[in-house]
Amino acid sequence: MAPPPCRRVLLLCSSGLLLVIATVANAADPVYTGCPSDRNYSRGGAFDANLRALLASLPAAASSSGGFAVNATGAATATDRAYGLAQCRADVVFGGRGGDDCRACLDGSVRDVSAAPCAGQKSAVLIYDNCLLRFSNESFTGASDDRVVKEYWNPENATQPEEFRSLVGKLMDNLTDTAAHTSPRLFAAGVAELPPFIKIYGMAQCTRDLAAGDCYRCLVGAVADIPKCCDGKQGGQVITRSCSIRFEVYPFFDAQAAKAAMSPAPAQPPATRNRRPHKHKLIGSVNLGDEDEMRSSESLLYDLGTLKAATGNFSEDNRLGEGGFGPVYKGILPNGQEIAVKRLSATSHQGQLEMKTEIALVAKLQHKNLVRLLGCCIEEEEKILVYEFLCNKSLDTILFDPARQQDLNWEQRFKIIEGIGRGLLYLHEDSRLKIIHRDLKASNILLDADMNPKISDFGLAKLFNMECSVANTSRIAGTYGYMAPEYALHGIFSAKSDVFSYGVLLLEIVTGRRNTHINDSEDLLTFVWRHWSRGAAGELLDGCPAAGRRPQELLRRIHVGLLCVQEDPQLRPGMASVVVMLNSRSVTLPAPSSPAFFFAGHGIAGDTAAAAAGDHEVACVSDLEPR
Repeated sequence: MAPPPCRRVLLLCSSGLLLVIATVANAADPVYTGCPSDRNYSRGGAFDANLRALLASLPAAASSSGGFAVNATGAATATDRAYGLAQCRADVVFGGRGGDDCRACLDGSVRDVSAAPCAGQKSAVLIYDNCLLRFSNESFTGASDDRVVKEYWNPENATQPEEFRSLVGKLMDNLTDTAAHTSPRLFAAGVAELPPFIKIYGMAQCTRDLAAGDCYRCLVGAVADIPKCCDGKQGGQVITRSCSIRFEVYPFFDAQAAKAAMSPAPAQPPATRNRRPHKHKLIGSVNLGDEDEMRSSESLLYDLGTLKAATGNFSEDNRLGEGGFGPVYKGILPNGQEIAVKRLSATSHQGQLEMKTEIALVAKLQHKNLVRLLGCCIEEEEKILVYEFLCNKSLDTILFDPARQQDLNWEQRFKIIEGIGRGLLYLHEDSRLKIIHRDLKASNILLDADMNPKISDFGLAKLFNMECSVANTSRIAGTYGYMAPEYALHGIFSAKSDVFSYGVLLLEIVTGRRNTHINDSEDLLTFVWRHWSRGAAGELLDGCPAAGRRPQELLRRIHVGLLCVQEDPQLRPGMASVVVMLNSRSVTLPAPSSPAFFFAGHGIAGDTAAAAAGDHEVACVSDLEPR
């Protein structure tokens, strides 16, 4: 006789009382439904039309493309745009009826969207045994949401509990590592044997929009939750919006299909596979020597006439600002899409180097918290970059404007802090490239219509190989006030240099004060440390919005900011640790030492960009910092 299916047990917490309700789930029913009731939309409106078009396309797209699809409908800048993600469990796609089973599950999820409690909501997540459907009026792909939303367990106790517990831990750790780092579909399933008769079946999976590092952290968090929900039980399941894990003492997945799903994708054609790779210890400046090489980039080429028409022939009325690269203009393409156009100054040699860097790097980067490069134009002596347009401009235009800074509420500030951290983590650890930004500051953080932050301006970025942790250069470039002291004084830079800049930026966002050093006034780091060290950190918030303050959350962020700006790079946390510190109250933060009083001690002030004379070579000196 086949073993009975695991009875799902729903855990509810209300007024401190723990209620356990046993249920037998229908396979066609969602195991989790999440739809915030405060985000309604009007029937017949623009969002309704966009959502209908989105939901009509996702099931077919996912079932015909390996069980995964993301899409968005509506104008790129419209607040009524609908974003969606559909995914089927990998073994479902590779086994049984394959795409048909995937399509059936997703079609059912679309029907469930119109039923309570999701009817009329702008955001929803529906998770089933075989598939997942998610949509929102805000972009969410590429950002991990690892908060546990449901836990289930088998009510039967395990025999040999100690051995069972240990074996489950080892199995799930192995599956976590395989799903995040080996499986092309962020999915893994396997079996462990507990003699003499027991087999334990396990599965781990992430949504396939995640970077490997985000998937791994999500799964590690889910596995860590097993003792809370399922300790000593014969089966259990931990579900978040971005990943899930499950173990049972009976087979609940197709083993043969799972093995196929975990296999690497087919090899590339020989012409691509046999290309001799470029080998670099460190790429100091991207090797794009002429316009032909710039044209061969992955980005889209735009016609100069199109860009002139879009910007009113680079009219001053459309001018958004100017940086070291050159002026930036707002444009509108014939299809209504708004764009930001960076035009290289004819006399800017530095700008030309930055343009090559941006084309080579940014076109290869995809993350919710990085500005998106749409293309470039190399025509009639013009060199132009085209970016997505972000209507709220840069963070500094709001944060440091006395007339506007009160409009930046605490929820938005927390979202901006976390988003910048996740974007920086992607650059350092999770992208195909390991990138040090070197010029992270408030003016290089752009904000979209929903106040989501996007890191911009990669003209000074450096590309590392994964074996190199630190480098030095005789050409110091960046912005004083955000530079780590070891970089500004000695030209030594690493991921910890960006961590320092992030710490300064975090403290600016919380306090609303710019990190300047004018005359005899204190720089921001001195100001914050003086208040923190005497237990008066609450006074740092006097100029910030009073509504919505969460004192403990604010103090935690100040604490994290101080850890990031410590003088010794080895004492600064990596961005992976920073993201965890910001999101988990259970993580104990170490006490910070005094920050680098670099600006006051060495007489460097203000936000003046620096580009010291010297050659442009950089050397990898990985022995300066432990791995």
